[in-house]
Amino acid sequence: MRDRALVVDGGATLQEDLERGLVVVPQRIRVGRKEFIDDGNLDAYAGFYALLRGGARTATATPSPGEYLDAFRRSDAETILCLTIPEHWSAMHSTASLAAGMLEAEEGRRRVTVIDTGTAVGGFSLIARRAACLAETAPDAGAWAAAVRAACDQVRVYGALETLTYVARTGRVPGLLAGISNSLRIRPVFRLVEGGDTGRVALTRTAGGAMRQLQRVAVDELGPGPQWLMVFHADAPDEAAELAELLRAAVHVVRCENLPLSPIFGANTGPGTIGFAALPWPGDAPPD
Repeated sequence: MRDRALVVDGGATLQEDLERGLVVVPQRIRVGRKEFIDDGNLDAYAGFYALLRGGARTATATPSPGEYLDAFRRSDAETILCLTIPEHWSAMHSTASLAAGMLEAEEGRRRVTVIDTGTAVGGFSLIARRAACLAETAPDAGAWAAAVRAACDQVRVYGALETLTYVARTGRVPGLLAGISNSLRIRPVFRLVEGGDTGRVALTRTAGGAMRQLQRVAVDELGPGPQWLMVFHADAPDEAAELAELLRAAVHVVRCENLPLSPIFGANTGPGTIGFAALPWPGDAPPD
């Protein structure tokens, strides 16, 4: 029996490994007439994005309390941390909290703590990896949860969209504005701030311009200290690789990982999205 376990959904782009104390709650996405299950299997992402580029519409569903409860039951760890994206983006936090209460009533003890990470896209993936590292190094369960919450407060996320079409479908951007932006071939560069709100960094017209803006914001906002970076992309691996090189040349990078963006997020940002998440280097994680 492991002392600690981490539960995440498919958006973390991690695959379940019960021996390591990692449990994944699959998420279902309707893509046209097909159902796609996001369980962290990166090999399946290309097919999803091919359908999306082909014009397929998507519909996402929050995992049910029963699915979270099943995930919690798959671990017999004394302490379980469950990470979710921001509450105002999804009902996952409240659903996971309900399932944690159901498990407590079933077992007569509280094993699960649900943490709203306040972040998404690459930031959620980075926090999940930091939490997995801390599960091995934190001196006790309380210190583990506190360190994960501290990382949630520190993470920064920046990205660039290829189009506003997919964001407009979520209702967060008016369709008319998206149409004007697309006709002008504008690529918005954004930051994800605390709680999952977004703010505009710049407007560019080319992929190269978007990458230069992302490099500039890294220099301006990350500072000179060592960084752990997660470069993410939605079906744009070449641009992500170029962005990673620009970031390595601009800031002090100790560890940099390139990661396909989970379809749960890519369905809302659209193909062609690139960006990065950053945490100050903690010192107790393995470098590249």
